[in-house]
Amino acid sequence: MIPSYPPIKPPIERAQILKAAATLGIVGSGADFASRMLTLLCDPQIDGSEIAALIAQHPSIYARVLRVANSPYYGQPRSITTIERALILLGRDAVRGIAAATCFDRAMVRSMKARPLDLQAITRHSLATAAAAEELAALVRPTLASEAFIAGLLHNLGIPVQAQLDPCAIDAMIDANRTGTPCEIRVLEATHACVGHEACLATVFEAWQMPESLVAVARHHHAPMDAPEPQRDLTAVVNLGASLGLAIGSSYSLEPAPIAHHVPAVRWLGLSDEQLDIATSQLKARIPELNAALFSL
Repeated sequence: MIPSYPPIKPPIERAQILKAAATLGIVGSGADFASRMLTLLCDPQIDGSEIAALIAQHPSIYARVLRVANSPYYGQPRSITTIERALILLGRDAVRGIAAATCFDRAMVRSMKARPLDLQAITRHSLATAAAAEELAALVRPTLASEAFIAGLLHNLGIPVQAQLDPCAIDAMIDANRTGTPCEIRVLEATHACVGHEACLATVFEAWQMPESLVAVARHHHAPMDAPEPQRDLTAVVNLGASLGLAIGSSYSLEPAPIAHHVPAVRWLGLSDEQLDIATSQLKARIPELNAALFSL
């Protein structure tokens, strides 16, 4: 008897990825304000006055940024009542990161409608990855801390594009994790998907004309040593930030269980086991504060 094999899916081309992203309101002329604002906030050269002007255009984002700035996560002794005050007390990069987190949440809400994915869990995992990546970078690559937060925050934005292109693959990967031993997401994609979420995100970032460092993180965050050497530090930090996020319980259906730290990335960054343990302990205490500030009514 001739064995039956699943049909081979044709490869997905760049134009198809961009069309799917445009359908979701992530790229193109139909991109919503949250996606457009994200692209501006991801520019490391943006200055404080530009950030304040952007946030001022959207009262709901303005209010949310102030709520996070006044949360226990930042531990400010004085009340922060304006974005300008937040820029002085927290710094440009912290405010940029808070605003990006708010925009990311809104972009995900729009793009994930009617998808078989747990939006809240993905958003919380992305936020935990951002905080963890920032914390690890502060330990070993301080100049990358602000970029690490934003890169970690956005590292899973390719998933809704992947779901738009290949919803059956998403269903199959979720089912595989639910009914068997959870697998690393790249393994699941190799078995079930015609395009990976990393390729989707890298294509979107290229369309957004993101810095090369963020494109490299998008394309290689599950295999950081494959990133070009100039971008390897940031990619490794985000990779380990994601594994720390899973370790503290910020998982979702495509990555439902903790995974081992990527040893080459740990060695590349020169992190010790003690530093990783301290970072994990601090995240367990701080992430609920950040989640409460961003997602409470």
